Amino acid sequence: MTGTAPATKRLAMLAAIAAVVAPFAAGTTLGAIRFVADDIDPLTITILRLGIGAAVLLPLALVFARGWPRGRDFWIVIGFGVLMFGISQWLVSASLAYTTAARGGILASTVPFMTLAFAVGLRAERLTCLKAVGVGVATLGVAFALWQDASAIPGGWRGDLLMFAASLVLSIYNVATRKVIRRYPPLIFVVCNLLPGALFLGIVGTLTGRVGAASFASVAASENGILAVLYIGIVGSAFTYFLWLWALRHTSPTRVAIGLTMNPVGALVAAAIILDETITLGVWIGLACIAGGILATNWQLQDRSQDKPDGP
Repeated sequence: MTGTAPATKRLAMLAAIAAVVAPFAAGTTLGAIRFVADDIDPLTITILRLGIGAAVLLPLALVFARGWPRGRDFWIVIGFGVLMFGISQWLVSASLAYTTAARGGILASTVPFMTLAFAVGLRAERLTCLKAVGVGVATLGVAFALWQDASAIPGGWRGDLLMFAASLVLSIYNVATRKVIRRYPPLIFVVCNLLPGALFLGIVGTLTGRVGAASFASVAASENGILAVLYIGIVGSAFTYFLWLWALRHTSPTRVAIGLTMNPVGALVAAAIILDETITLGVWIGLACIAGGILATNWQLQDRSQDKPDGP
């Protein structure tokens, strides 16, 4: 019993680290999406993102993982894939056709507040003082960063609204998957989410005429476009989604969600390097508040039984 507690705490610490690294990497992906958003339809970008991620992870899952979903669980996992990796990621790509990578990353940081609200409302975890303070500080940091952001563009409110909708879907996913995700290895779960998401969007794109040979030909039109899409698929899909789902399996929804406040940090880094977007001192101050919120939320790593009163 004494050996189990330190091991559980180490696992929770690793999960907390993964929950920070994955969103930072995903944030840099927003810069890459914004880079090709003017030339490639958002739906095509999302299909390529999911398809490349699945192509990378499927062989690994077939070789190293065991226990694929069956029966009722199969359809539940498929549904989550369509919800999160289809609809939500499509909204992310669509939003970046109207707003900047910096604002997109900042708005994605509203996820912790919404996740905590859902998790507490559904009794998926307890509301502690540190969690409330951490999420509150991080959310204030998001609001301050948006207020100080000089990169807003005319008509960008549409992109802001789409990114907020994507964050809402992600928050629901964080809480709703808390039970089923622990029944399957992360490799299997992420592949079973990516493939249905890509297939769903492929069907939508074909029926609406928005995806076809011309769409994919535009990707191959430039070497930089190909590199950006490969980065989006490998780093922004395979790497980040695996890390994120692994973290979601080993710690509470709020602790995973608070890591998403690192998303704007990655987005701002990419925006500054790739897109030459303006980043003000006020934005960095807001991000410092976000980092403080992450630290407060993860200050005391408890085991999952303390976080989840409704059981496994």
